[in-house]
Amino acid sequence: MAVPSFTAPVVTFNAIKGLFKASYTVSDSTVKAEGFGDNEYQAKRSAVVTYRNTNPLAFLDLPA
Repeated sequence: MAVPSFTAPVVTFNAIKGLFKASYTVSDSTVKAEGFGDNEYQAKRSAVVTYRNTNPLAFLDLPA
């Protein structure tokens, strides 16, 4: 499995909850990586970490 690449993030702000939401589309799939945080940076990082936790082999760069 090749190391995934992410599209540019779509960042939105929920004024009611006071949280940012970041979502990426992962390369070569329709899978979305989504995360929440107090600022844009935390939301982006949360999205990547959440994706990594659900797909642990994605970042190992193992040959197919």
